[in-house]
Amino acid sequence: LTQGMHLGYGGNPYGPAGTGKTESVKALGQAMGRQVLVFNCDEEFDFKSMGRIFTGLLKCGAWGCFDEFNRLEEEVLSAVSSQIQTIQAALKSRAPTMTFMGREIDVNHDAGIFVTLNPAGKGYGGRSKLPDNLKQ
Repeated sequence: LTQGMHLGYGGNPYGPAGTGKTESVKALGQAMGRQVLVFNCDEEFDFKSMGRIFTGLLKCGAWGCFDEFNRLEEEVLSAVSSQIQTIQAALKSRAPTMTFMGREIDVNHDAGIFVTLNPAGKGYGGRSKLPDNLKQ
């Protein structure tokens, strides 16, 4: 996870429920002196609400941990994955500002985006497969 952050990416802990994915992100954030905000994703999230959350994270330099990210609806996952790619590009290039959702915003390079996933399929209803552009 630390290498991913250094490269301008976040992290993507994956595994069965109850194995410490979210707690690992929270513990790493605490060790690095970062505020970590955990969001439990479900079908009620849309790309606009996710965009507002991302804007806040970028402005204040906090880490966002999106728990059970693959519970978002497939259309939302696709749109949000594009938003995350835009954010990663700004973080990697160390850009001071970026255009996001039609607005110019300041970028705090301490910001980070982490998504935790439970396996899609048997025993884990309501999960979608992660879009290919987030599997980097």
